[in-house]
Amino acid sequence: MKTVVILTQPRSGSSLLAGILERLGVWMGPEEDMIKGKHKNKYGSYENHAFLKLNHRILFRAKRLTFYWNRFSDDDGKVEEAVKYYEKDLVKLIHESERELWGFKEAVIIYSLPYFHHHLKNPYYIYLYRDPASVANSQRRAGKLKNWIPEIWTEFSYFKPRERFILAMRTLKGAFVKGFPYRNRKFLEKLTANAQERIEEFVKDKKHLKLDLSEIIEQPKETVKKLIDFLEISPTKEQIAAAIDFVKPELITSQINNPNKQKTANRKINSKETAM
Repeated sequence: MKTVVILTQPRSGSSLLAGILERLGVWMGPEEDMIKGKHKNKYGSYENHAFLKLNHRILFRAKRLTFYWNRFSDDDGKVEEAVKYYEKDLVKLIHESERELWGFKEAVIIYSLPYFHHHLKNPYYIYLYRDPASVANSQRRAGKLKNWIPEIWTEFSYFKPRERFILAMRTLKGAFVKGFPYRNRKFLEKLTANAQERIEEFVKDKKHLKLDLSEIIEQPKETVKKLIDFLEISPTKEQIAAAIDFVKPELITSQINNPNKQKTANRKINSKETAM
């Protein structure tokens, strides 16, 4: 058995990577879950919503879900306590999800993963990096008013009525005391960089592969080969072709040495919903 876990931050390309892995034969969750989240990503978010729901409930209990500034430290022990509180549910979900080759992605799993990773069998970690400034810009675009309703509806579906009320109050309190985070570019950059440092620290003594979002977009064939070699799998030619084709041609620039072309490529990376 191999367990493939994508580690990254929101708007860093995890849905793109998860879609590639799914086409290479990695079970990333129920089929109906793969196409959800089209308000954020044109082709779906490729998220196993059972993991998404449980991790968000953990972060909610630990006061990390909407209180973003609390994510910089674990000193209060609340994340560890929340993981222990939901540990039976986590173990049950992991066992129900296990396949010969399976995995999952949740953009903020790095905050809880250190406290339950020992339950994963033969994990292969893929650290997906995107420049923090680029992430911050993408998050600000994703935080536009038109995306609020579907996002709030999805988030509320993970909680009971009383918890929804608390979640709403916490969101309002955070916006009033600290300001709306998706309007603060510097804060988003800092939060992303901090999370990336956490990921670096977590994977340094574990089996892992680091990829850059720009690398996936500019070199899809090479990226797919890296994934195949890292995971030590043997997908069919059709699966490989489908994985490469999932990186849409309009996201690729073949002349990255041309400054003007490079600027165009960077704009495409930022503007297309591959910042999944």
